[in-house]
Amino acid sequence: MKKLVSAFALVFLFTAGVAQAAHYVTGTDSVDGDEIRWGGSTTYSTAWNFGVSLWNTLDPIDIEPDTIWTIEDLTIADVSWPLQSWYGAYSPNDDYLYFNTYYMGGLSSSQQKNIAAHELGHALGLGHHSISNNVMDDTDFYTSIGTQDEYDYDYLWN
Repeated sequence: MKKLVSAFALVFLFTAGVAQAAHYVTGTDSVDGDEIRWGGSTTYSTAWNFGVSLWNTLDPIDIEPDTIWTIEDLTIADVSWPLQSWYGAYSPNDDYLYFNTYYMGGLSSSQQKNIAAHELGHALGLGHHSISNNVMDDTDFYTSIGTQDEYDYDYLWN
């Protein structure tokens, strides 16, 4: 019995010190039930449609255009704010996703796609991190959902 207790204590000591992976989430989102219904418009519709398609590869949240039979959960809009030094921004207070045309026009198509996908990630509740090859990496312009992005999405929605 003493050996069994010692073995249990040893296993506990080794597993108790194992750190759990961090989740990068914001605590706010535009998800209503299992969907985000969006409305509004943007000059960057190609980038926006890319971001929607990218996140729609994951389940269970569906991101679809608003219709007359649904309630708009997220509004996309273009603004030209030269005094704001960001390309895109998600505002959880009013469920708006803004594209700053003052800066977005200088980006490549791939970078614009990243901005759309990244900001839509915020609307899903995901936060910034600096893990390479992930859309939510706020240090580079990745255009694919990475391991950390999927891990955080699953934490929130699965």
